[in-house]
Amino acid sequence: MYGLPDRLRPLSAAEEQVMLAVWACREPATRRDIDEKLRSKGWAPATVLNFLYRLEEKGWVKSGKQGNHNIYAATVTQRAYGVWSMRQRLDTLFGGPCRSRAGAGQRERLRAERTGTGHEGAGGKAPGSGRIRSV
Repeated sequence: MYGLPDRLRPLSAAEEQVMLAVWACREPATRRDIDEKLRSKGWAPATVLNFLYRLEEKGWVKSGKQGNHNIYAATVTQRAYGVWSMRQRLDTLFGGPCRSRAGAGQRERLRAERTGTGHEGAGGKAPGSGRIRSV
């Protein structure tokens, strides 16, 4: 899954909100810390706890004990998730992996720059690269 471990299962929209709260907390986070970040959602503490159990089953968080508190830590960074999520959305939009399409476009642009063709205006300069003319 684009740099994320294969053991991870996709997140629902609500689970994504809980993950955003986990990432916003200092690790390791307690359920109360996570509840605070989700207060605006109006979810009951039991609902948040249920989501945390699901996220642990899916491999997105690890849980442990600190005194008499359950603590939670993300197994994936928010940045890694953001990259994965964006690529998933682009794949959906363009009907398949975008990696090959993006690579092909980059290769064409580099080839044009090396050979001096394409992207050039009259006189071998890119349009707009000359001096500024007063009107």
